[in-house]
Amino acid sequence: MRYGVVAACLVLLLVGTVAANAAEAARDKPNILLIVADNQSAGLLGSYGNPDILTPNIDQLATQGTRFTRAFAANGMCSPTRATLLTGLMPDQHGLHDWLNDAQMTTLPPDWSAVSEFRTIPYTLKENGYSTAMIGKWHIGQPWKPQLGYDYWVTFEHGHTLDFWDKNIIDNDRQYRVTGQHVDDFLGKKAAAYLRDHANTDKPFFMELSFSGPYMNPPTNMGPARNKFYSYYEKQPLTSFPREAISQNYIDQILDSAGDEKLSFLDRILRVVLSKMAGSQQTIANMASQNTHVDANVGRVLDALGESGLQDHTIVIYTSDQGVYYGQHGLWTHTILSEPSTLHETALHVPLIVRKPGAAKGKVVDALIGQYDIPVTILALAGIQQDLPASPGKSFEDMLDNGHGGALHDAIFYEQTETRGIRTDRFAYWKRMDAEFGDDRLYDMNRDPDQTQDLAKEADYQDVVSDLSQRMDAFYKEYSNPAYDLWHGGTAKGTLSYPDKFKARFGRDWHLETRTVAPFADHQ
Repeated sequence: MRYGVVAACLVLLLVGTVAANAAEAARDKPNILLIVADNQSAGLLGSYGNPDILTPNIDQLATQGTRFTRAFAANGMCSPTRATLLTGLMPDQHGLHDWLNDAQMTTLPPDWSAVSEFRTIPYTLKENGYSTAMIGKWHIGQPWKPQLGYDYWVTFEHGHTLDFWDKNIIDNDRQYRVTGQHVDDFLGKKAAAYLRDHANTDKPFFMELSFSGPYMNPPTNMGPARNKFYSYYEKQPLTSFPREAISQNYIDQILDSAGDEKLSFLDRILRVVLSKMAGSQQTIANMASQNTHVDANVGRVLDALGESGLQDHTIVIYTSDQGVYYGQHGLWTHTILSEPSTLHETALHVPLIVRKPGAAKGKVVDALIGQYDIPVTILALAGIQQDLPASPGKSFEDMLDNGHGGALHDAIFYEQTETRGIRTDRFAYWKRMDAEFGDDRLYDMNRDPDQTQDLAKEADYQDVVSDLSQRMDAFYKEYSNPAYDLWHGGTAKGTLSYPDKFKARFGRDWHLETRTVAPFADHQ
């Protein structure tokens, strides 16, 4: 009997020692704050060369850390890119190709998430001793309770931002309405409070702070803004916003849909863009002011980080889900508003700034970075030796330190439904699914950074086209999930622009299918 007692005591001692060691290891890990703006192209920030828009807090963050000049989103829509940020997967792997329709959520289980079947960043960090928090825009599933490994949960009811004011908030196990303030002010205050609450805890945290702004889409950014920065921009020339003629592609779509009794969602957006956004000084001033408003709340949160004594043990990552058009090439809003989709860099080039305590300050890195690299790097920064299964991502942690640089990839990839893209150091090549969807495009980014001259049919560039096409095919052969590979008859979660074309391509049995799949934790 005594031996049994001794054995039991030894087991308890061993378990306690393991738990203590795990707790000690967790205490040594850095806090990680991931700040994600909504629809913010890199070119909208002062630190990326914008001469008009005031973003002093984000610019200062860049002087305190590393600024990546060539980071690109995996897609031009927010649901797919947010899924990539959490999983490290391409849209053809995780299944979100366009957007999630808020109306569709009413037909899905109350705990449904578009990426619950995959290993995610919050789940993995929580496994390794982190407290995890999600504050802000979600838009990759139901908002009603914490998902994917998040402990702390503050979001709002809808994925699409119809207004920055008067929002229904889900705050952990409570729901209430916030009125009288811009939602990003509310989110900034919640994030600051979370940081202050963690000032004296030993457990490291991972917080995703996902602002609703600047958004840049109608109706939110249409006409005058209600935020406190609008009055400054109202009379400014804002020369960084192009005044190009509206795209002929848009006009042709409008003419083709004339007389339709029921306009599609994209047709309705087109009409708003043409009638109330393009060329409107009030709309442009609105857009500029929303970027400054995001910056002000970044400052609020960084101040709280310093006041809480957490700054020297917290890695800060600033990025956005993807960019948008705001007049370039006569295009506005998202990559899917044109037909076929377009992959110009203004809509895919995202800011990426990382401040790591003890690392280089004011460093600028020109290496090509894919959005799928960010979650892989987050795990590396946390000291976690855990792969994100099937991800093409690589860690750029070494690039944050003095003396480290060089290339991470010789090419990165992005996609939008029927169009796939490859970006090398010199070229950007878009490949269409087939001729029915449109022509391929090739741009020499060294000679033509604004992407005005298509070289895809030029005789001198056929070897380049052939090489890039083959490289793209090889990449997608390795990094596609047959269930969600649109180019080979796979389906898509949520909504898809121009689904009739896919049905015509693959037959009447092809259909969109937003599946409910067992969570990753259930099938490890």
